[in-house]
Amino acid sequence: MRILILGPQGSGKGTQAKRLADAHGIAHLATGDILREAVSARTELGVRVAPILERGDLVPDDLMIELIRQRLEVEDGFVLDGFPRTLPQAQALDVMLDEIGKPLDVVVLLEVRDEVAVSRLHGRAGEEGRADDSPEAIANRLRLYHELTEPVTQQYRAAGALVEVDGEKGIEEVAAQIEQALAGTRLGSG
Repeated sequence: MRILILGPQGSGKGTQAKRLADAHGIAHLATGDILREAVSARTELGVRVAPILERGDLVPDDLMIELIRQRLEVEDGFVLDGFPRTLPQAQALDVMLDEIGKPLDVVVLLEVRDEVAVSRLHGRAGEEGRADDSPEAIANRLRLYHELTEPVTQQYRAAGALVEVDGEKGIEEVAAQIEQALAGTRLGSG
């Protein structure tokens, strides 16, 4: 199973992606985690992207595509979390997945209002102490989500690949909605 999970920061993408990966025995590819690991390890990529992440800006497409391709080529099934964030990234992802013979089975959108996302992100900042969860970075990331990522969701919706889930519900209820959607997708495609 190859799943893409979308939604604004604070929508629960990471939590739900981890649950999906565990439940289905597939890889959880969280681009944010991969980038933060690179920053922490001070790899060449990490040094290049650290200031970008601290501002809450998006990492350049060419770097992200290279990073994602390396990981997807070795995974049979996956849940992709945090990428694509722009239409050019979505188009490049679709082309790359076709090239490696691993098209997406479903795209899940976790919908939450901005005020819910901000509240969750402030809570996460307090718990985890993440530098990329400063109030300025949060505001910038939500602005970028509305400007750049919402058109991605519209593209997948128009293609009939998007499953919309109420991300404001509790973790268990959101997970149940996703599983129900996946079951319907598998039935519809089989």
